[in-house]
Amino acid sequence: MNVLITSAASATAQIIASSLSGTHQLRLTDLPGESPVPTGGGSAEMISCHLDHDKPTDDLVAGIDAIVNIGYQGQTGGAPNLVDYHTRRMYNLLQAASDAGVGRYINISTLRLFEDREENLVVTERWRSDPSAEDAELLGAHLAEAVCKEFARDRLIQVANLRLGWPFVADSSAGPDDTAAISHDLIGAAVAEALGSDQFDQWQDIHIQSPVSNQRFITDTAARLLPGLAGRLTQ
Repeated sequence: MNVLITSAASATAQIIASSLSGTHQLRLTDLPGESPVPTGGGSAEMISCHLDHDKPTDDLVAGIDAIVNIGYQGQTGGAPNLVDYHTRRMYNLLQAASDAGVGRYINISTLRLFEDREENLVVTERWRSDPSAEDAELLGAHLAEAVCKEFARDRLIQVANLRLGWPFVADSSAGPDDTAAISHDLIGAAVAEALGSDQFDQWQDIHIQSPVSNQRFITDTAARLLPGLAGRLTQ
């Protein structure tokens, strides 16, 4: 597949690009001024784009089959910049993708949206997030989900919303307090599975974390919809 990955300079995008580079043709994008490290032996195409409502954004998505959007911790800056990126710029990207006939949009969000819930509660994909406006990154993730969901509801594009655990860790390096951790390998595998799955609704929330001691979030939906992950989601 021809896959576009946004916020290419971010650590999350680099993890995903590294995982996908051997099986997909990648196009990386970020706002002008960002300089990501090339992945896949430098084979990925890099295009800087403001993600405005204009021809450069249309050209960015031309020939693309799927988009992987980093909807959390992909950008830096203060609250105004993050809110603008995750609303106006995401709207422009989704509109261009819809107009171009892009088949799938994978939004990378975070389970930190439920961090303030009591740990003994069973939080599923049916729960609503309500982050504090004081945390600009979490607010941005929440707003990015909202924009994506509206496009999916209007059946303009299919969206898989992957809420990933935290922190991101190397294999087997989660500490005893990292009850929502996710490994780099699982992140890459989850995105790869999501690109090829035929099990999704038009809008699909999926919670994903590694199987660690005192695991905080259940991953039954991920195991059902992304069967290639089933063996990675249990200890």
